[in-house]
Amino acid sequence: MKKLTDYLIPVEEEAFLPLQTQLLQAICQRYQLPVAILYLADAQEGGQFRYEAGSGFSGAPTPSAFQVGEGLLGQAAAEKRMLSERIPAHLLISPTLSTLVDLDAVFWYAVPLLYQDQVQGVLVMAAPEDKSTEWDTPDWKEFSNEWGAYLQSVRSRRYIQALLEKTQLQNQELASREEELSQNLEELSVTQEEMRRAQELLTERTRWQELVIDLFSLTSTVTLFSGTSLMRIFLAQASHFMNALGALGLWRDPEKNTFELIAEWSSKSISLSLPDRWEIQPALIERVEKERKAVSATSHELLIDGSLDLPGWYVAPFYDVQGLRGILLFGFPEIAPLPSEVESALRALAIAFFSAIERLNRAFSTDLPNILRNFSQVVGGEVVFLSADSIRSGDIPWVSEIPLVQREAYLSAIRAAIEKGGFWQVPPDIPLRELGLVGPQGIWVLRL
Repeated sequence: MKKLTDYLIPVEEEAFLPLQTQLLQAICQRYQLPVAILYLADAQEGGQFRYEAGSGFSGAPTPSAFQVGEGLLGQAAAEKRMLSERIPAHLLISPTLSTLVDLDAVFWYAVPLLYQDQVQGVLVMAAPEDKSTEWDTPDWKEFSNEWGAYLQSVRSRRYIQALLEKTQLQNQELASREEELSQNLEELSVTQEEMRRAQELLTERTRWQELVIDLFSLTSTVTLFSGTSLMRIFLAQASHFMNALGALGLWRDPEKNTFELIAEWSSKSISLSLPDRWEIQPALIERVEKERKAVSATSHELLIDGSLDLPGWYVAPFYDVQGLRGILLFGFPEIAPLPSEVESALRALAIAFFSAIERLNRAFSTDLPNILRNFSQVVGGEVVFLSADSIRSGDIPWVSEIPLVQREAYLSAIRAAIEKGGFWQVPPDIPLRELGLVGPQGIWVLRL
């Protein structure tokens, strides 16, 4: 069975409902539930929730919508916590919930899906037996947090789409008036072909403005606990929009004059082979520092040694007071020119992406160590930093303390923590006492 988080991928609006239906079906299958329903907060009015998708019934559920504080579902949204009740099954017997006909009673759960302490959706589940402990596990909590972040990006996209449709309607009205003027004023020199080209350019710029606003919104509230997954979502959404097959975020080490890979995404149709060291061609660095804008480049123009699998790349630089600090790369199956509206958007995307990375780095280098050191003064133990490279290579000082039969499980678990971000805790069957907080460079570990 696919992991539940595998369903949290960016898709077009028309594919969102089928994907959520598949996710609810997977939840029902995994937890042996007859019914699961998803209500999504309105894009503009967050206090109203509407039915989005369901599994285990036909038709539409009752209610199809509710307000915060209204009924069990609205109360769960108001209190921002799971609520449940046990009710006779005959109260739910209807054409839409016929699967409950053989049950005497059901447990009815309303689970709010949160992001940044805001309810993005409400998951409703019916179960033939009490499953409260299932929704209190670390795996479920981690999944529900990622689901909440995913739904927030969907709501942001819908809100922006509504604004764009309103703007486009106003543009259409304006275009209509301009057409009337052009018919009445023969002296106007603008031809029909020029107007068509101007409209195409306006449409293309509007599309890129939509993407930039959406991704700025995504990174504006990024935290250490959501940073890794949100950065991948950022790269995936941008790549999907411009039909790129791969995307990379590189962070420059000014002392070594090399770049570190901090985030990546690639299409399932390809397998990117990425180098261990990122030494960019001096000619390309000189070019972007001189022009101060995004450029297109071939694979061979990127690296001093070797080349990347995709032949064509867009290179979007990010600068701070010290100069070139980071690079966003988007790869394509062929070398393509870089239109001016795309170049402007790429510079804005680089600012959004690396500004969030800078916030994460500051928090990781100052806040996290102080939190753990203060905690260690209370409970004892020592605070140790493990870099991401040492974790991936298995170079962990105390790995020899772990029994050989459990060593690989420990290494797999801590490597998975690096990819997911957030909180690190040793699997319960491994005899180590340690907690950790995960950031983009590694893990700060408190060893007890």
